[in-house]
Amino acid sequence: MAIPGPLAVARRLSGALVGRPRAALHPYLHESYSEDPTLFEEALTIASGAGSFALLSLCAVVALGAVACYALCYPVLVGLARLAGALRTRVGR
Repeated sequence: MAIPGPLAVARRLSGALVGRPRAALHPYLHESYSEDPTLFEEALTIASGAGSFALLSLCAVVALGAVACYALCYPVLVGLARLAGALRTRVGR
């Protein structure tokens, strides 16, 4: 089993943590209201937009942090995998 590279992990995490919530929130962000919206409807629109932005920003920051940690740990993981492979071949002789 190969260890995926940081770019592959970044692609998967951004798709899972940013793409899916964005796709789920998309219909709610483009709702149409009447021509003359009430103050409550305008407040709901602003609150939903701000909440959606905050949620997607949080998901993006979490994904970026996880990818950064993985990128820092990736050389260690690859080194350990190579060491384990070398030990297996020596034990197998």
